[in-house]
Amino acid sequence: MIKNTLVIGLTSLPSGGKDYTANILSRKYGFYKVSPGEILRSKMKAAGIKSYDRKAQEKLQNQLRKKYGKYYIMELCYRRILRSKRRRIVIPGIRFPFDITFYKKRFDGNFINIAIDAPARIRYEREVKRNREDAPKTYAQFIRNDAAERKTFNLEKTMKLSDFKVRNHINDSKYFERDIEKVISHFLLKNASSMSK
Repeated sequence: MIKNTLVIGLTSLPSGGKDYTANILSRKYGFYKVSPGEILRSKMKAAGIKSYDRKAQEKLQNQLRKKYGKYYIMELCYRRILRSKRRRIVIPGIRFPFDITFYKKRFDGNFINIAIDAPARIRYEREVKRNREDAPKTYAQFIRNDAAERKTFNLEKTMKLSDFKVRNHINDSKYFERDIEKVISHFLLKNASSMSK
């Protein structure tokens, strides 16, 4: 268990706002971002995998977990956290329920997970605007991808296990940032109090 390190995990469905939230925490509160997605993509690059779409990422992730254990990606994140020696960490990409238990065990009361809830239609519009190679061509395809994502990662349970839930239901960053700040301020105040004891 690591003391005096504050760690925030972020969970959402695709285009729900994980990275956007991580950037807010980095910019306003000095949190250091440790991204499971970035670590996985570095593994893909090292393996010579050309496509970084979701199916390719999921395939490699499953292979790595089968070979090294289900905590493998989170272990790599954990090592990066230790090497960073930073005291405020944000992890955008907590997906499985056991990802939460992994960090709860290592950071005790200094880890919280925030579930970001955003409507499917808004998330679809964001994906269309981003125009990534694996972006769904239709809304129906997006919904099918959503269902597969929920099932693969058991996201419903992960969301339920989260300590806080924040709605990202309108494309207005001002209101969303305000809600995030409320959660973070509460968390920082609570931890400052416990560390002073």
